[in-house]
Amino acid sequence: MSNEKMISTIILTNGHEERLKSSIDSIINQDYPNKELIIVSTKSSEMLDEYEINPMIKIHIKPELSGSKVRNFALNQVEGEYVFFIDPQDTLLNDQSLSQLYKDMEDNNSNFLSTAFITLRDGIFYFGEPQEDVNLITTDDYWFYFVKIREIRPIYRKLFGKELLNNLSVDIKSDQQFVKYLILNAKNPIFDKKESGKYVWFDTGKRQSLDLDRNAIPMPKYLSDLSIEKNDIDECINIAICIDDNYCQHINPMVYSIEKNTREKVRIHIVYYKLKAKSLENIIKLNELLTNVELKLCKVREYQYDWLSKFKENNLPTEAYFRLLLPELLPDVKRILYLDVDMLVLDNLGELYRTDLGNNILGVVRDFPFTNDKNSWSYFLLGEFGNRYFNSGMLLMDLVAMRGNNIVSRFMEFILKTSQHYLLGDQDAFNIFFFYNVKILEDKYNYIAENQKILQKTNLKVVVMHYCGYSNPKPWLIYNDGSEYVQPTIRLYREYQRKINKLISNNPKVLLVVQENRYNLNQVIESIDYQNYGNYEVAFIPLKENSNAEILKKDYPQITIIKSRNDLERMVGSADYLYYMKNTSYFSEWDAISRLVDSAIEKAADYIIASHQVFSMKYGNYQVQHESNKLIDISDRALEDLIIEKPVIFTQNEGFLVRKEILRKSNSSISRDMPDATMHSRIFNNAERKYLYDRLLWIKVDFEN
Repeated sequence: MSNEKMISTIILTNGHEERLKSSIDSIINQDYPNKELIIVSTKSSEMLDEYEINPMIKIHIKPELSGSKVRNFALNQVEGEYVFFIDPQDTLLNDQSLSQLYKDMEDNNSNFLSTAFITLRDGIFYFGEPQEDVNLITTDDYWFYFVKIREIRPIYRKLFGKELLNNLSVDIKSDQQFVKYLILNAKNPIFDKKESGKYVWFDTGKRQSLDLDRNAIPMPKYLSDLSIEKNDIDECINIAICIDDNYCQHINPMVYSIEKNTREKVRIHIVYYKLKAKSLENIIKLNELLTNVELKLCKVREYQYDWLSKFKENNLPTEAYFRLLLPELLPDVKRILYLDVDMLVLDNLGELYRTDLGNNILGVVRDFPFTNDKNSWSYFLLGEFGNRYFNSGMLLMDLVAMRGNNIVSRFMEFILKTSQHYLLGDQDAFNIFFFYNVKILEDKYNYIAENQKILQKTNLKVVVMHYCGYSNPKPWLIYNDGSEYVQPTIRLYREYQRKINKLISNNPKVLLVVQENRYNLNQVIESIDYQNYGNYEVAFIPLKENSNAEILKKDYPQITIIKSRNDLERMVGSADYLYYMKNTSYFSEWDAISRLVDSAIEKAADYIIASHQVFSMKYGNYQVQHESNKLIDISDRALEDLIIEKPVIFTQNEGFLVRKEILRKSNSSISRDMPDATMHSRIFNNAERKYLYDRLLWIKVDFEN
């Protein structure tokens, strides 16, 4: 290594640190040949005197200097082309550390390197995960490094070119500001994580804090050159939702809620890349029912999708980023209200849509579950401004200003360079990039369902209800959190869902007959309540003694409690199909009824039985059988043979959908008195067109075996 440039290592000390000798020796013993060591101490000591004869070491005793003046004095003594700072309490990992750091910097054509460190605490080394990465630090993401990586913050562990000091025209007081200056003026600055680090940091609990100095390292203004002119707002309220096939099946309640609660003309732009025929058919049917709302399809182009697909540093689907393209996708729209699909609109949107944004690009609402908790991600990311962290599920966007300031390409470039630092995907990107350019709006315009649990208050008098939060209260999932404050909000969503799906499909009526049991009753009823099928009723047969029917009725008003045989016969008479549930069984999929009815209609079937799983309370595990996900014609099969072949399915007197006429033809009445095997045998044998839907649509809970 005879041709390597000189590295000047600097130790700033008081001359009496416990491990100062080890720190000095770790530099002396480095195999890097062309080096010098500059020691600037505020006090003299006998230990420092021992090194006076070493020609590689220059010792300066400067009691009159303090703070940044000590650092600046040391830098003025440097003769090497590169500078490396080491804390007097630390050491390098081995004799090759300096050589390896120099090589990593040279290999990356860089003149600034910050290295990870290994912690030594109570005699034990704490290594990070083995790494091979050397990450480039850019002018876009340097701030994220300061926020998330404590090794970046101190001046120690930095190897940099002396030429970076040539343009330093002001006295920088803070070490963190000094490091920031080096990064922003360096060529290809890097963070070196190879082998978990080459620097040993001694953790004694008494050292200077490695916390971020947010005054020294404020969030950058990524849109400092923003130019905004006052523009007219579209007469029609323009809303954008972004979907794929998965999200498309959830748009109906939200769109219907806008139709019912917004008095003005609304145009909803449905942004998508690819949709199956079933999804497009649903949108067409939905559009035909609406009077106040118009649905317009807006397709993302191939090159745009490819562009967005580059954002693969987190788990979000590409469709989640479609909202970034709205200024380009909707060139004739002046303002857009972006809404996530998992929302209900419960009041008129006109006031929100016409909000004066001032000199801001976005209108947003704080993400209360984060901003309410000072230990949350928002405060880690934004410090004292953590209370401004907003939820990106509702964005009121000035598209004219965004187009005029080339926001799309600038924002996309920013995300490409910073997305590896995010916890919450593009929500973090929106918060950082637009931090200085947002207007904070009232909570009612993006009221997160989880707020109600935090505040212990159900609030249905909001404009936009958003079904997100820590407990993931998606109305199309079984909600087992048990929050009495969130549950009414979920039921409200499901009411909208049932109403619009009934209007769209005009499907036959299904009567779900449920026998009360002592166990798992809330799970059973909740699994019914979350079904997306629009046209069903629930006949609830209570226990004769100690029934919880009235309590259940309070929470689930769509349930009819059967008090007499006439009540049940009346409900059976108005139904087209019956589905029988008993004991502790519950639906495991939100569209189980829809799948069974669709299959029955497709095959003109009298009887369809579904596969299921069995959960053993005794052993705490699932018995999961193989499923083919096929409709299998069993019309010519004998029940006795099927019981032998698939006993788990065909010995159950439940889990099947049957036409009402078959029930009457088989002379079977629903009661607790008829044996299960007798009832099922009669129904099966009187049905002509019979199918097995080999998909695990429900779960039987076994409390005994």
